[in-house]
Amino acid sequence: MYYSLSDLFWLFLFVLAGWYLWAGMAAKEQVRRAAASHCAQLGVQLLDDTVALMRTRLKRDSRGQVRLQRSYEFEFTSTGEHRYAGLAVLHGRRITQIQLSPHHLA
Repeated sequence: MYYSLSDLFWLFLFVLAGWYLWAGMAAKEQVRRAAASHCAQLGVQLLDDTVALMRTRLKRDSRGQVRLQRSYEFEFTSTGEHRYAGLAVLHGRRITQIQLSPHHLA
């Protein structure tokens, strides 16, 4: 059985899209766990127990290797009355930044 070049291209594209979706779900879960842990350490509550992908780009890491950098946003509360924004950045497989916006302390 022979495959044409266009068949191989579409197969590669399909596998690449599947990998991207699968890796994206794993990355989102990793960031969600890290954001929940960070919020718990600071005494605030992660709202909706979820994070949302804001941006994906290619960026070099500290060793010069090009890796995917995904930025996620989430919401948290400190008093239960107001929602505040948070940001988490995943570079490759490492969480490089978790940042909470200024908020009132309970």
